Amino acid sequence: MATTTPITKTLTLPDMTVRYPPVGNPPDGYVITFSASDGYYLAKPQTRILNLNTVSSTPYTVGNEDVTLVSHAGAFVVNLPSSPLVGTSIFVKDFTGNAVTFNITVNAPGNIDGSPSYTINTNYGVLRAVFSGATWVILDKF
Repeated sequence: MATTTPITKTLTLPDMTVRYPPVGNPPDGYVITFSASDGYYLAKPQTRILNLNTVSSTPYTVGNEDVTLVSHAGAFVVNLPSSPLVGTSIFVKDFTGNAVTFNITVNAPGNIDGSPSYTINTNYGVLRAVFSGATWVILDKF
C-alpha cells in the first residue's frame, strides 16, 4: 500500500499597517480572505446578515447591520451604534409614512456626513449609511 506524504504550506500575511491604518491589526469580527488580484491574504469584514426590526419605541439604538422600520405616531429618535465595524451598513425607513408631520432624527456618535444628526422628514423616507471607521457616510437618502 502506498503512503501519502503530508504537504505543508506557510500562510504569509502582508504588513497590515499599509492596508488598515492607523494600527496594524484589523478590527474584531474581520476574517482572512484571499485577494486574487494581488495574491495576498487580507482582513475583510465578514459577510453579515441584515436584521429587520420594526420599532415603535423612541429612542431606538440600531444594532450592527440593522434595517430599522420606524412605526411611529410622534417624533422619533434613532441612535446609531457607538463602535461599529468599518463597513457596517444601516437602513432607517419611515414605515408608517408620517415623517413630514413627525420627523425621525438619526443621531450618530461619529457624525453623519459632517453633522451630528440627520433628519428624515419625507413620508416613507429612507436613510442608508455606512461606517467609514471614523464617521457615517450617507449612501442613499430619499
